[in-house]
Amino acid sequence: MATMVMATVSRINKSIKIPTQYALVSLLTLSPATIAGEWTFDPNIGLTETYSNNVELVNTDKQSSLVSQAFIGLETEYLSKRLKMSFTGTETFAAYSHDSDLNDDFQEANLNFLWSMWDGGPEFIARSSITNISKDETSNSLADLVSGDTIQQKKHFAGFQYNLNNNAHQLNSSLVYNLIETEDNIGESEGYTALIESSNGQSARHVFWQVDGQYSYRENKDLDGENYTMEVKLGAITSYHVNPFVRYYNEDIKGNLAGTSPGTTPSWGPGLRFIPTRHFSFDLSYNYVDKEDTTSDDYVAASLDWKPSPRTSLYASYSKRFFGDSYEFNFNHKAKRLTNNITYDESIEVFDRNTYIAEELGLFWCPIPQGSSNISLTDCFAQNQPPADTNFSLVPLSSLTPVENNEFTLNKRLAWLSVLSLSRTDFTLNVSAREREALATGIIDEYFDISFDITRKLSPKSDISLITSYYDNTFDKENPQGPRQTDTYKVVEAVYNKKLAHSLTTFISLKFLDRESSRIDRTYTEARASINITKEF
Repeated sequence: MATMVMATVSRINKSIKIPTQYALVSLLTLSPATIAGEWTFDPNIGLTETYSNNVELVNTDKQSSLVSQAFIGLETEYLSKRLKMSFTGTETFAAYSHDSDLNDDFQEANLNFLWSMWDGGPEFIARSSITNISKDETSNSLADLVSGDTIQQKKHFAGFQYNLNNNAHQLNSSLVYNLIETEDNIGESEGYTALIESSNGQSARHVFWQVDGQYSYRENKDLDGENYTMEVKLGAITSYHVNPFVRYYNEDIKGNLAGTSPGTTPSWGPGLRFIPTRHFSFDLSYNYVDKEDTTSDDYVAASLDWKPSPRTSLYASYSKRFFGDSYEFNFNHKAKRLTNNITYDESIEVFDRNTYIAEELGLFWCPIPQGSSNISLTDCFAQNQPPADTNFSLVPLSSLTPVENNEFTLNKRLAWLSVLSLSRTDFTLNVSAREREALATGIIDEYFDISFDITRKLSPKSDISLITSYYDNTFDKENPQGPRQTDTYKVVEAVYNKKLAHSLTTFISLKFLDRESSRIDRTYTEARASINITKEF
């Protein structure tokens, strides 16, 4: 049950306290006329009880547990002519019946803030989030508060954006400072990013242009890295549906991190833009690379932009970058009941949480493998405890351990979201794939996720969902003789939601997880049953 307030600054109750201080300070520094608007509050409390038959996620000697999560939360939103703010936050206390030493409290929060300085002018933006993420994806990439192997991550963003869209000029630009902090100090960084996208409007008659530029600077302790990309097209508009242009492209990576200076060079060349219809264009250019560079050759670049209707758009491009062939793809289509979105992009990143090293565990007496069977750490004995069985040998064992990422990585991502909405049933298909390559070491990790969700509305106050998910992760793909690790997770979950009263809701869920890993000690199954009750005010 939401509480709604219509107020100007002079009417704001001084007893109201928003958990994020800098958002409140920003509100109070604005004029009353600026922030007069609608303020909505939705506090809530609740309890979730979860039974797990294998809370420690092992394949032998399984430990069951009842995990109690008592929480208090707040959702609030403020909307006015020039100011938009939303905040959601939850404080959760988790208690574990099998081990009270694990009892702890967890916070989650999300803040979005936007202030338009004047009509059509620049906007100040700020975002802040607190989340609990997997501590080690090689150990458990689906970690949550029940399994307990999570760490807290904080992300803060603040800056300015300026957007313009008229018949003469289209512009999207931003300058944002960002800070990432983690509980274990892995994946931390701070810096800023700048973005500019500029093109001519529909009223252009003689000259057209297109500018796409990105700049990023990140630092962590005494390490820093920066990278930028810039693509410019400048051409003449003719009456023959074929427009000549010149294309310029440049990209660079700098800093004292591994993977910098990978041989990036500027290129330029002539091109033609074919415009058979008003909503379709195709660019083709031949690009010359600096002749002093021996790592790259001249190349052909092409891009296609098609908007057949307000509900459908397609963009695709091909080019050459320092790592080879480069592609980009974006397709959006929205019909009455079906929505599809498919994207593919390639980006350079640094200071993430996906770098691992092989940590030597030592020498162990392990069973001699029979055929293609794997060695499980749980089947081995310490070096100073040799077994009586002679069918054991002394072998070195290692494990992947997350460490700070101090090199640039190339990330290729594919995402597909499809939603079919019928009168009482919704079908959702979500597919994502990612290839991550470390530029200095050449280590390649691959991630693939797919989920299918069916939600059926049983009555105006209840619905039921069936969710099936499949995850496949491969770490250090090209090193099968080393610490390479492959994990697959198969999840089936059923959830029943019910509105008991005007401000009282509940859900019941059943979940089964089957994990298979190249490390046998990380192969296991788990079954969960949960019940929740939430009271809104």
